[in-house]
Amino acid sequence: MVISETGTAVADPPHSAEVQKKDACLYLQMSYTNHAVDVRPADANVLFGLHKLLARTRDVPEGRKKKPVVGSWMQLPGANLARMIASMGYDFVLVDAEHGDIDDGEMHRLVAAIGNQGCSPIVRIPAPENFIVKRALDTGAHGLLCPMMSTAEEARRFVSYCRFPFPRASRPSPESIMASPYSPLNGVRGAGSSIAPALFKQSMGDYLATANKNIFLAVQIETEEGLENCEEIAKVDGIDMLFVGPNDLCSSMGLPPLNHPNEPEVQAAIARVLKAAHDAGKYAGMFCVTPEQVLQRAEQGFDFMNLGADTVAIGGWNGQALSAIKEIR
Repeated sequence: MVISETGTAVADPPHSAEVQKKDACLYLQMSYTNHAVDVRPADANVLFGLHKLLARTRDVPEGRKKKPVVGSWMQLPGANLARMIASMGYDFVLVDAEHGDIDDGEMHRLVAAIGNQGCSPIVRIPAPENFIVKRALDTGAHGLLCPMMSTAEEARRFVSYCRFPFPRASRPSPESIMASPYSPLNGVRGAGSSIAPALFKQSMGDYLATANKNIFLAVQIETEEGLENCEEIAKVDGIDMLFVGPNDLCSSMGLPPLNHPNEPEVQAAIARVLKAAHDAGKYAGMFCVTPEQVLQRAEQGFDFMNLGADTVAIGGWNGQALSAIKEIR
């Protein structure tokens, strides 16, 4: 309300600063209560998603074993399949948009189905391109896995695609960017993520304020160049985990890709990535297919593993079942 020149009280003009502020607040508090979830406050000290899960791998009390984070891997479409896998007790389910039968719309459906089961959804993107990163994060994914990361500069750009622009007060200066190859670049992500906040149990405003901290970023070391630069990649601000892709790493080294468990050179390379991650205070992840591999890598010190995949489970079960009835076929 304002007072006119004659002293009469009149309604605020439709585009006054007060009205605009109220409209903005209503937009930022868009009603995610319709999703039957509690809106989480924007608390800078609260860990969320994979950051919270992986925190248990650090500061393990003496006499106790580290409990790594273990999840599953989806290459096939189907929200019902995603719900089934996510409800089995895994810490995360990764949606493979690099090698899987997953298009853009299906990625949205799978991430929502996984997240609504209380499981952390991750998307493996096909490449570190800005528009691809944007689409994946706008699904509400708790984290991204980026393949074929080979240099610290590539990792730096990838992080900038994943982050909203920093507030002016904390925006990196050109001098700080030039001073270190590991310091953050300003974020370039567009602030139109109206779908994503629901899977973080947040309002739009809280999501925009905390996504840079909450979203988990992992990169795959699976090329010879990436291996040679893994120590530098691990130091990049914003990279949370180095993840070993053993098949492609083995192939990149000129060796049969599926024979990586038996190649001493590849095993030494895997150990190097693990050390590089931990030396930089980051997490280390490993692609695994069998329970035996998960147990082996956990004993080695890895923090994060997948236990096979939907395609592995289907192929493995059918192979064993058909073998068991071969005498009648």
